[in-house]
Amino acid sequence: MSIRYALLGIISKKPVTGYDVVTIFKQKMIYFWSSTHSQIYKELHKMEEEDLITHQLVIQGTSPNKKVYSLTDQGKKDLIRWAIEEPLKPAKIKDEFLIKTTIFPILSEEEINQLLDEVIEREHSILAKTKEWKEHFHSQGDSDIGTILTVEYGIRYSEMYLEWCKWAKQMIQDKA
Repeated sequence: MSIRYALLGIISKKPVTGYDVVTIFKQKMIYFWSSTHSQIYKELHKMEEEDLITHQLVIQGTSPNKKVYSLTDQGKKDLIRWAIEEPLKPAKIKDEFLIKTTIFPILSEEEINQLLDEVIEREHSILAKTKEWKEHFHSQGDSDIGTILTVEYGIRYSEMYLEWCKWAKQMIQDKA
């Protein structure tokens, strides 16, 4: 999937600024997509040139002006075509920690446990923030099925990662 369809999906829900898109990536799409600020703005520009989105310039007086992006009819058609017609590719896991696990044989048990504890701390934090966001989302009365499903995926992913780390620590202890 290219960043294009992630952006079109975000913009299809409601008009948003580039800043909003960056925030959504950081807060809501952490489990299945990531992108940099520059990649997002570059793609927004391309999509506008291709008439997939348009923007309205909002003058803010003392604050910098902002562009509020919305989906065009062509953008909606392209997004639907992609969702329905493009074949799904196998999911890819890009996890730096899993690369680190490949060198565990040359690390001490203490070093391995330290790395696992760092991941556990990170995942506890992500899990707490995701649950907090879920509660906020529900308190707003929003019933966007896509958001409900992806938030639940994020919660279950963090719980699985935490369970795996605990299992790994126990397995390493048992082998010692």
